[in-house]
Amino acid sequence: MDSKKKYKMNIIIGALVALIYVLIPIDLSPDAVPVIGWIDDIIAILLAVTNGIVFASKLRKK
Repeated sequence: MDSKKKYKMNIIIGALVALIYVLIPIDLSPDAVPVIGWIDDIIAILLAVTNGIVFASKLRKK
């Protein structure tokens, strides 16, 4: 597998994992708790976006 396909798969898998984590009701902190329950969801989304940006920038360089 060449590196472009590897980076594309990493972007897709990272986005899917973050989306699944946000949608599934089992979290590190329950969403019923105001603000604190949403922090782990926000962190998951931010990590996925950051991961996507890093891998996309590596794709553009190649």
